[in-house]
Amino acid sequence: MNKRIIPVVSAADDHYAPYLSVMMMTLLKHLADNSSISFYIIDDHISKESKEKLNQVIFGHSAEINYLEVNSDLYADVLESDHITQTAYYRISLPDLLSDKHYKKVVYIDCDVLVLEDVSKLYDTDIGEKIIGAVIDPGQALVLDRLGVNTDDYYFNSGLLLINLERWREADITEKTLNFLEEEEDKIIYHDQDALNAILYEKWFQLHPRWNVQTSLLFERHQPPTVEHKILYKEAIQNPAIIHFTGHDKPWNSKEYHPYTQMYLNELAKTPFQQQKQLKAESKK
Repeated sequence: MNKRIIPVVSAADDHYAPYLSVMMMTLLKHLADNSSISFYIIDDHISKESKEKLNQVIFGHSAEINYLEVNSDLYADVLESDHITQTAYYRISLPDLLSDKHYKKVVYIDCDVLVLEDVSKLYDTDIGEKIIGAVIDPGQALVLDRLGVNTDDYYFNSGLLLINLERWREADITEKTLNFLEEEEDKIIYHDQDALNAILYEKWFQLHPRWNVQTSLLFERHQPPTVEHKILYKEAIQNPAIIHFTGHDKPWNSKEYHPYTQMYLNELAKTPFQQQKQLKAESKK
């Protein structure tokens, strides 16, 4: 059977490699039989040892891993925080990094997620003439005026993107986003996500929030902007496709309650990263 290839992009440094492996493993676990995954990992000094472990994750699955290098000088002066490093900005360069490929669209997924459904359904979403598909950010839905943007559009979360590469390149989104980061630095709070929203407002398609169930959405911390969004939020909570552990508290570094923490830690324990730790611990007994 000829399988169709779905390109999935993420970005990681060596510290995040174990969490990247959970995203990859759970994505492959739910993938339809007629699909194959080409992972493209924007590589911020992932070690050879970690790459060998990531190869073990995809072994036996219809998948391959490719590593992409970014000119880090482009992002030398960007705002960072305790959970958003320079690596997160690299998705801005993604369409340029894939310029020699034949893909019309790609899925970008952050590392800190748990995939619970077949991403081929996401990939098949028709986003019309828009440049990207994304999910509204419940906590920032109505803040575009902070970025100097006059619009009724909403603010999206950049941790899950369905990107039309041709339209992105035609609109020079990478260059415009980098310029915004440089020229409007005083407006930036939420890193590259702010800049992407400032450039892509009214050019993005609203995906169902179940494809990016952020922590603030799951705990219903913010009032939905419309009655329709209230319904969509409820559907996402009841039937999530991707759980996104947004914010400072992650399953691996916090005891803060999250309904999917234990499921995540169970998956993490199955990865070659954790299995090696367990073997080392047992050998010291």
